[in-house]
Amino acid sequence: FAAMRSVGDNMETEYKYRLDDESLIQEIIDDPMLDEYVDRDSLEKIRMHAVYFDTDDMDLRQSGIAYRIRYENDRITATIKWDNHVENGCHSREEFNLVITDERFAEHPNIEAFESSDAYDVLLKAAGHKEQMDFTRKLIKVDTGNSISALSFDEGVIHGLHGDKDVLEMELEWYYGNSEDFQDIAESLAEKYSLEPEDISKLQ
Repeated sequence: FAAMRSVGDNMETEYKYRLDDESLIQEIIDDPMLDEYVDRDSLEKIRMHAVYFDTDDMDLRQSGIAYRIRYENDRITATIKWDNHVENGCHSREEFNLVITDERFAEHPNIEAFESSDAYDVLLKAAGHKEQMDFTRKLIKVDTGNSISALSFDEGVIHGLHGDKDVLEMELEWYYGNSEDFQDIAESLAEKYSLEPEDISKLQ
């Protein structure tokens, strides 16, 4: 379908942590440590529904590639992620995104739309198999003056091949600026709340 636009390739870098108790979400958002960095009135609540596609033989997963179409409230985005590196909860990976304006694309993805992605050759095989997840994301921007990051909390369910699995996690995603700020905030929150790094993605 022509009703889409590329938002390009980029490197996604984020810290992921498991949460044992949903009450921690509000506690962390209200933490005085963040007072000078966040505007709590700007907190967003985003309803998300994601579908992950693969071949019947799981070729994408075996190649370390994730192919996802996600609804974020009224926005639809198709994403390819690959070349993932993980260390102590910090994930960095290549990412290619398309913003979709034709909802039919979510049911019948057009692989040709990803031709500019390095993952294109593998995606040519994509067919059939898919897993889904539904969750709510609370997101707030973190602005230190030297860097911009997004602090988000995901709560919901993954509908997998072997049943449902609950999701409850915190992510801090670096957008731009001083990466040391981003790292310090993530590590400080993890230490204060004894958060366990999450080294696997939702799809894994």
